[in-house]
Amino acid sequence: MKKMSLRRLSAIAAVSLSATVLSVMPAQAATTIKVITPNYTDDMPAYYADLNARFMAANPDIKVEHTNLSWDDILVKGRTLVATDSTPDILNLNTFSDYAAQGLLYKAEDLFDAKTLADFVPAFIDNSKYDGTAYAVPDLASARMFFYNKQMLYTSGVKKVPSTWKQVTAAAKKIKAKYPSVYPIALPLGSEEAQAEFAIWAGGNNGRYFDNKTKKWVINSKANVQTMKYLTSLVKKGLTQPSPASTNRTDAFKLFSQGKVAMINASVFFPSTLKDYKSKVDYGIAPFPHSPRGKSITLGVQDYFMAFKKPGNEAAVKAWMNFLFQPANYAGFLKAAGGFIPATKSASTAVDSSLLPFIEQLPNAIFYPGDLGAWPKVAGTLATQLGTGVIYSPKSVLNKIQKVAVAAGTK
Repeated sequence: MKKMSLRRLSAIAAVSLSATVLSVMPAQAATTIKVITPNYTDDMPAYYADLNARFMAANPDIKVEHTNLSWDDILVKGRTLVATDSTPDILNLNTFSDYAAQGLLYKAEDLFDAKTLADFVPAFIDNSKYDGTAYAVPDLASARMFFYNKQMLYTSGVKKVPSTWKQVTAAAKKIKAKYPSVYPIALPLGSEEAQAEFAIWAGGNNGRYFDNKTKKWVINSKANVQTMKYLTSLVKKGLTQPSPASTNRTDAFKLFSQGKVAMINASVFFPSTLKDYKSKVDYGIAPFPHSPRGKSITLGVQDYFMAFKKPGNEAAVKAWMNFLFQPANYAGFLKAAGGFIPATKSASTAVDSSLLPFIEQLPNAIFYPGDLGAWPKVAGTLATQLGTGVIYSPKSVLNKIQKVAVAAGTK
C-alpha cells in the first residue's frame, strides 16, 4: 500500500470534517411573517385559514402567523404595535400615510410587478400614494348612495326622490306628518364615522376637508359652515333621530332596517347588512342630494394592504401579497368580505349587478386626504367632535377642529 502524502491526508480530513458538520447542521429556519387583518365579516377567519394553509404548502420556507381582529380592536392594536416598534409584517387598515411618512413601508412597486399594479383601479391606486408614490395597495373600496324607504316616501305624498337639500327638508316634513313615530332622515354623527357622514353632506355643497390646490386644511370653510348649519336645521325641526352626536352608523342602520328611519346615507355593503338584519324594508337607491351651489357626489372610501420594512422579510411579504391578489384568491377575499367594490379592474368585470349603481357613481367620488401623514390624527378629531356641531355653534366647532388640523401639518 502506498503511503499517502500529507497534503492528500489533509484534504481527506477536510472533506470528512465538512461532511460531519453538514450532517449535524439544522435545516434552514423558515421566515415567519406576522399578518394582521380586520374582520369584515364572520367569513374572514375561515377564508384566511384556507389561504394561509395553501400559501405555506406552496412556500414551505415561509410561516404565516395571522391575526384577525374586529375593526375597533385593529384600529387600536394595529397603531399601538407600530407606535411601540412591534410592527407586523403586513397590516390591512384604513390608513397608511402616517406610516409612509415615517419611512416604514415598502413601495408598492417593490412588491408587485408593473402588470399587477396596472390592474388596480386608477382612482384607488392613486389614493394609495404618499408624496406621489404608492406605499400601499387597495384591498377593496366602498361608495355611498342615498337609501330611502319606498313605502314611506311615496305614501307621504312625495312624488320623486329628493335630489336637493330643499327637497330633502320638504320630503322629511311630509314623512313626519304621515308617520309621526318615524324619523324622516338618519344623521349619524357619532364617533364611529362622523367624518364620513359630514363629508357626504359637505361634498354636495362643494365643501372639503383639504384643498389640494392651496395645500391647506379648509375644515372651517364657508361651505362647511353652511353645511353644518343645514344639518342643525334638520335636527332643530325634529326631522332626524334624537341625539345625532351620539348616534353611530350601525345604530342608524338598524333603525332603517326596522322601518324606523325613512332616508339614510349608506355604503355599498348596506344591502347585505339589511339581509343580515332580515329586514323587510322595500328600499330604493339614488344619488346624494346636494345644495343649490353644489352637485351630487359620492364618498369613496378604501382600505389598504401595506408591508412594513424589516430585515430579511421582503421576499416573504412579496410572496404573500402576490398570492393574495391572484385572481381566484382575490375573488375569495371579496366574497368573504361581502358586498364591496373590487380594487382591481379585472375583478370589476364580474361583480354582482347590485354593485353597478355604486360603480357608476365612482366618477363623482371624493376621497379623504389619505395621502397626508396627518390625516389619521385629523380624522380622529373629526370623528369625535363633528357631532357637537349640531349642538353648539357650528362655526366654533369647525374652527376648533381646524386648529387641530393646522397644528398636525400638511406633509
